[in-house]
Amino acid sequence: MQNEVSGKTCARCVRPNGAIAASLLAGIIGLAASVHVAAGEDGPRKGFSSFGPEQTIADPTRLEWAPLKLEGLAPGAEITVLRGDLAKGPSELLLRLPMGFTVPNHSHSSDETYVWLKGSFTYIADDGREQDFDGQAFIGLPPKAPHALRCGNEPCLFYLRYSSAFDWHVHPMPEKKRPQ
Repeated sequence: MQNEVSGKTCARCVRPNGAIAASLLAGIIGLAASVHVAAGEDGPRKGFSSFGPEQTIADPTRLEWAPLKLEGLAPGAEITVLRGDLAKGPSELLLRLPMGFTVPNHSHSSDETYVWLKGSFTYIADDGREQDFDGQAFIGLPPKAPHALRCGNEPCLFYLRYSSAFDWHVHPMPEKKRPQ
């Protein structure tokens, strides 16, 4: 495959397909709650490579995923931590959600960055407004901004970044706003 940035041929480069991307996203959420990445880990973890200090290269097809277990979250979401420490922050992870999965209305004390990699989804604001997306999207949220997400008719995968410790506060689902 040719690297789109450098133009050089890369024998190890992989462009994730939809299923892989969706799997990664769900995995991120599960790991955020259950996995701690130790700063002093020896050697690369399964699915990771590094070519120098502070470099993280991940192959989503080989990563270890864990169920995301959070109060108020239905089973099915999976997470994998890419870098950082969820308990202390900052942290970066991938989250994988099955089709039709709803992440309930919630907030975090940290700001939150999403890069949606695969799958159609609906973003649900705290006031009930909904925005449908057909796939890739960027979402940047300030601390304590309630929001919900609903995965569409295929599995979803997204990247998440928290600049401080991960926490999870569930809020009642808002009533859907009717178009005016």
